[in-house]
Amino acid sequence: MTDKFTAVLPLVLVFALFSASSGDPWDKDAAQWTDQDAQLVLTDSPWVQSVEAEMHDPRDDREEYSAPPPAGERAGMAGQTNPVAPSGRWDGGVGRNSMGSLPSLPVTVRWDSALPVREALRRVSGSETQGASSGDYVITLTGLIPAGRYRSAGRADASSNSDGASDKRNPEEMLEAFMSSSRLLPRGEAPIAPSNVRLDSASGALHIFFPRTRPIEAKAKEVVFVTRFGGFKVRAKFRVKDMRYQGKPAL
Repeated sequence: MTDKFTAVLPLVLVFALFSASSGDPWDKDAAQWTDQDAQLVLTDSPWVQSVEAEMHDPRDDREEYSAPPPAGERAGMAGQTNPVAPSGRWDGGVGRNSMGSLPSLPVTVRWDSALPVREALRRVSGSETQGASSGDYVITLTGLIPAGRYRSAGRADASSNSDGASDKRNPEEMLEAFMSSSRLLPRGEAPIAPSNVRLDSASGALHIFFPRTRPIEAKAKEVVFVTRFGGFKVRAKFRVKDMRYQGKPAL
């Protein structure tokens, strides 16, 4: 019996060590992370959602709000404007594809204010998202806005070309639209509106800041992030109970 126990003991110790080292990176201190651990936090963790930004169909509004179909003059006839059609084309004027279906875009939605995400960014790129430790919830979207489309890195100031015409790539209208359309929706609680929006024009990354005046608690169980970019609608769901770093809530 003693000989068998002695032979099995090393295997048990190896298995225990392997189990301890193979857990999720967010279950251990960031000082123990490998580069692969940091990448996992940034790409495949409770703080990251890969979703499809779907082209918004005005008919969805009519169904959602139970509004009656517009009369002829309201539907664009007799020179009138359809009140449920998206206004403006600051998304680049994307429309239906040749097959008649609505297009979509792959988008990554990441919770950049969470401590493990900030730690992972510092390890991978040397710095975290600007303002992520300011006390706000910070949601970052990538893949929705083309890199380099807008001329300034999130400045909302107006400018003119040499001929006096407004610069079509000025982000002011786009940033204001995100301010009005973005929300955090904790289950069972009132929506949270953003306090600021910033754009990294070089990468196209959009950072949306939400105040913590009403902290999101574990009892909410889940929180949904929603926004729109011109004709596109983005929706990402996060499970609050899974967003924990070393056993503590991390949002």
